[in-house]
Amino acid sequence: MKADELKAQMQAWELNAAELAKVLCLHTTKVSEYLADVERIPCAIEFSIDALSRLPEDERNALIQERIHRKKHTRS
Repeated sequence: MKADELKAQMQAWELNAAELAKVLCLHTTKVSEYLADVERIPCAIEFSIDALSRLPEDERNALIQERIHRKKHTRS
């Protein structure tokens, strides 16, 4: 997956970089590096995006919203 493909998917899902980071459980800086084509997008990220793309739209949107609105992880 290339940066332009990732950007296209973000636009299709109407997500910004911070939201995409939450959906994929990544730091926003890492997503920025992928979008700027500074860092190679790992196949695990590509796999996750492909898996989400294969879900029915209503299920995908519900899952994305759930991930965006979840609480931050805290250390115990």
